[in-house]
This record gives sequence, structure tokens and C-alpha cells, in this order.
Amino acid sequence: MKKEVALFPSNFLQRFSNCRLFLPLALALLCGIAAGPVMAVALQLFALDPAAPLFFSGIPSPNAGFGACFSTLLLNLLSCLIVLFLLGVTAFGAVGIPVFLLVRGAAVGLGALWFLLYGGGMGCSALCYLPSAAGSSLLLLLFSSRALAFSNGLALAGFAKRQENLDFSFYFKDFLVFACFSVVVALTGALLAKTYGAFL
Repeated sequence: MKKEVALFPSNFLQRFSNCRLFLPLALALLCGIAAGPVMAVALQLFALDPAAPLFFSGIPSPNAGFGACFSTLLLNLLSCLIVLFLLGVTAFGAVGIPVFLLVRGAAVGLGALWFLLYGGGMGCSALCYLPSAAGSSLLLLLFSSRALAFSNGLALAGFAKRQENLDFSFYFKDFLVFACFSVVVALTGALLAKTYGAFL
């Protein structure tokens, strides 16, 4: 009897190197980053409360303490990973995941604009925000390609005559690995924010 081949038999790194999925998702994220500041200027989002549009940006405050910076970055990144994970276990990830990355990119763009206008300028942005934003965006982009591949496989399995072997354990283990990576990104971002805060 022929052994059933798993949907994702490749090693860990190859599961995130699908250019057919990665490039469109990266484009969605970049479009969001570009659209965020344009939308903020056009709609005057910073006119009344400058901090209001930054709810999903995960911006650490150098004056809030190391624990507050770390928890802000970590909770923001983990919540985004959980949303991507849940979108991946539905058949609607092909729509939901690019839309989520578009919104996430807009939040990153709003955060960058806020730092330039209200948060201390280029120096503060270069240490307090951009490294953690770049690291978290790359982490979410890589996991989104994995989530989209799993969602597409789930949708195909529902319509295929031969049932595919969707290995959920691989998918969940990948989520846990990325959750561990998010701790490293949050720790690095918090250390950089406190480094800048020490010289204020």
C-alpha cells in the first residue's frame, strides 16, 4: 500500500520560501506601508489626537520602562501571529491574509509618520521603532506565507476527490517557533528603545 504523502513534507525553511505566495503578500504589506501615511495626511488622522491612529502599531515608549516596551511589542506581535494562524485554518485565508497584511502595513506606515512628526524625529524612529517594526513585519510576512499555503491546501482538500493529508501538527509547531522568534524581536526592540531612552 502506497504511503500517503503529507501536504508539507519539506523542511522548515522551505515551507516559507514559496515565491508564488511570498511576493504577492510582500506587495500587500508594502502597499499598506505606503498607503498608511497618505491616508493619515488625506484624512487628517493626527489632527485631534496624534496617538489615536496608532492603536495597532505596537509602538514602544522609551520612557515607559523596559517591561512596558517589551510587553507592548510582544503582545502586538503575538496577537498578529494568532490572527494569521486562525486565518490559516479557514478556507478564506486567500482573502483574509492579504487584507490583514495590508492593514498591518498601514499601521506600520502610520507609526513611522508619527515618529517623524511627534515622536522625536529620525533618531528616535531609527532606534525605537524601525528595527522592531522591520523585524516584526518580516516575521509576520514569513508566517503569512505559511498560513496562506495551509489555507489553500485546506480549501483544495475540501473539493478534491482524494483527501489530502493536511499535517496540522507541522503548522502548529511552526506557529510555536514563530512565537518564540517574536520574543527575540520584542526583546531586541525593547533594548533598543531603552538604549535611546538612556541618552535622553
